[in-house]
Amino acid sequence: MIYPADFENKIDFEQIRNLLKTHCISTLGKRQVDKIRISTSYSYLQKVHTQTDEFIQILLSNAYFPAQNYFDMTQEINRLQTEGTFIEIENLCNLRDSLHTIDACLIFFKNEQNISKYPQLSHLSTNMDLHENYLLQIDEIIDNKGVIKDTASEQLSFIRRQIRETENELSALAKKNLQFHKQLKLIDDNAELNIRDGAFVLPVPAVNKRKVKGIIRDVSASGQTYFIEPQDIYESNNHLHNLQLEERREIVLILKQFTDNLRPCLPSVLEGYNYLSIIDFIRAKAKFALQMNACKPIISNQPFIHWKKAVHPLLWLHLKSKNKPVVPMDIVLGEKFKILVISGPNAGGKSVCLKTLALTQYSFQCGLPVCCSPLSEFGIFKDIFIDIGDEQSIDNDLSTYSSHLKNMQILLSKARPDSLFLLDELGGGTDPHYGEAIAEALLETLAAKNACGLVTTHFGKLKMMALNNSKIENGAMLFDTNEMRPLFELKIGQYGTSFTFEIAQKSGLNPHILARATQIAGKEKIKYDQLLHRLQNKEKEVDEQKKSLEIAQNQFIELKKEYEEKLASLQTQQAKILKTSRQEAQNLLKDTNKLIEKTVKEIREHQANKEVTKKAKAEIQKVVQQMEEENKKEIPPATENEKIADIDPQIALYDTVIMEDTHTIGEITTINGDEVVVSFNSINVRTDKKNVRKISRTEAKKIRKSGSLYPDLSKKTANFSLQLDIRGFRADEALQEVEKYLDDAALLSIHQVSILHGKGNGILRLKIREFLRKQRFVKAFYDQKEEFGGTGITVVEM
Repeated sequence: MIYPADFENKIDFEQIRNLLKTHCISTLGKRQVDKIRISTSYSYLQKVHTQTDEFIQILLSNAYFPAQNYFDMTQEINRLQTEGTFIEIENLCNLRDSLHTIDACLIFFKNEQNISKYPQLSHLSTNMDLHENYLLQIDEIIDNKGVIKDTASEQLSFIRRQIRETENELSALAKKNLQFHKQLKLIDDNAELNIRDGAFVLPVPAVNKRKVKGIIRDVSASGQTYFIEPQDIYESNNHLHNLQLEERREIVLILKQFTDNLRPCLPSVLEGYNYLSIIDFIRAKAKFALQMNACKPIISNQPFIHWKKAVHPLLWLHLKSKNKPVVPMDIVLGEKFKILVISGPNAGGKSVCLKTLALTQYSFQCGLPVCCSPLSEFGIFKDIFIDIGDEQSIDNDLSTYSSHLKNMQILLSKARPDSLFLLDELGGGTDPHYGEAIAEALLETLAAKNACGLVTTHFGKLKMMALNNSKIENGAMLFDTNEMRPLFELKIGQYGTSFTFEIAQKSGLNPHILARATQIAGKEKIKYDQLLHRLQNKEKEVDEQKKSLEIAQNQFIELKKEYEEKLASLQTQQAKILKTSRQEAQNLLKDTNKLIEKTVKEIREHQANKEVTKKAKAEIQKVVQQMEEENKKEIPPATENEKIADIDPQIALYDTVIMEDTHTIGEITTINGDEVVVSFNSINVRTDKKNVRKISRTEAKKIRKSGSLYPDLSKKTANFSLQLDIRGFRADEALQEVEKYLDDAALLSIHQVSILHGKGNGILRLKIREFLRKQRFVKAFYDQKEEFGGTGITVVEM
């Protein structure tokens, strides 16, 4: 039930209809707009809202969809169902073009890809057939310009051939007559043949009209020229006219035959136009949605409202034209509470809120897209009542208050849990004291019936009902007391004040009257309202801070979760790397042992043959070189997932630091007690934590830009190898290379290096070791393990 009968007028729904009609291509769609009615069917509303949403996707995808030749042929088709009638040529052209449009729509939605994209729209074309046969018949009759073809029938072809021959004869005869009368000076030399009523005529000056034999067909406006059909071509003109009549009769016969063939199929053709009207209507709703930023909401089969960012569509359109914003509203109703009592200042948006709810809910249940967030949830109400405006009626001898009471009686008799009522200024129009009491009793009864509703009021007792009745909640239209202007923002959970004195003061009311009114009302009452408003403002601030804290807490939880996931990933990766490294070391050790055993065996078998020994040494040296190449490979940079560390109060993992002894800038990659590993240019240096100082990236850039005590440090680190190969060098050359190498190692804080000098006769090894004993940078030196080179390599600890 929708009450009252002029419900749509009260909520300005007719303006929505008119907006929809502007997006219709033809009267087909406009008639569908006129048929819009409210629905309470969940399945129907799901279907029509989905259809509109699918068409929005078509428009947004820029896919080709026919939008022309939506001719309304329903009236003509209904006329043609009468025997003896036939279709006119113009209507036949419109029929052909509109049938092409219908078929194009059907083909679009019968496409397999589009069936999956737009299932609801595609379902409309189920059991709909194309009109190919009719179109072929029409194409045999008329051409692209809408002219009946000569080939439409043999008789028409014959008649038209005769017409052309007669026209040619007439043209030649008329030209001959024109020249003849020019020679007689009865017609001006520059005169041309004219046609009047389908006949050739001569333009004869008025003075010569009696000298030319024939029939006067027309006279010029000035009366100076007479248009005369010569007597000797009159009969030929009559013959041509008779042929043209025969042509018309033949065309009518062709059109009758076509109509007779089409008549049995007219019901299916009408179905096609009904389909086209629905497509036009859905397209108009989609265009309306894009114009108004409207959408398909979440649809529920329960009677409740949970809207987000809802706006009044007509108000939004009006303010948009003035480049002004509209304040959206979040409205909930029917879940935690059933009745929302809205209070606040005059012109603060109470009635707009009520009309927004009425128009939006009604539009939704009429299958139209709604102006709100797509996350809004819309329930379905079986009944919608509204009481708004002045219902005074002289005809029915009703006062404003009496008309309101009549509406309340109907509401009370029909209200149920799935009813929605909207009451503006409840209890108004009579003595405030008694009107307030009746309004309170009315709300108690409606709450007991579990009906949902929105009420606007200024009465304090209605505001206080929320304290004692869980089914009733307050809502306030907020007001900026600093700028003395309404904010048009709905705040559910608090009641508003009327700001009567503040608004009167801003309006310029006499201060003496305001002062006297304050005395009459009582300062305590005014002070109470002011304190209550401040309290509500504080509550608003607390709510905003609470929301900010919740956001921050959620961010913290996300970061913590992300940290734990990265830490777990790092630990898993570390275990995997260690396992792989151990396996590779074991494999290397096995391969090396096998090589040594093989070499020893071959030496024994060949009694230390020099060639065999040399070959064995070469194979061992090859393994050593492979190991060197592996050592020279750059360590890949750490990934973001690997950059997780236990934080030290002063030095943390991946901090940028400078080493005090060498002024080298690097990054902390490992922290182990009092020791750290600093990485720079793919070199890892172990040093004491006291030797490093944390610096900012900006400071690091400045140091690199200005240079340091060692300008070639980057070059040295890039080229430095952890093993020096001095095989083939003379003793003095080798010692120079070793000295330079150890200086670089000390500069770069390298803890351990190795010198590959080979075994030979041992002279180079002895010289190197004598040199190492004298170096203050060298802590210790010893032979490499046998499987990695033995006495051919000296390991040096710095």
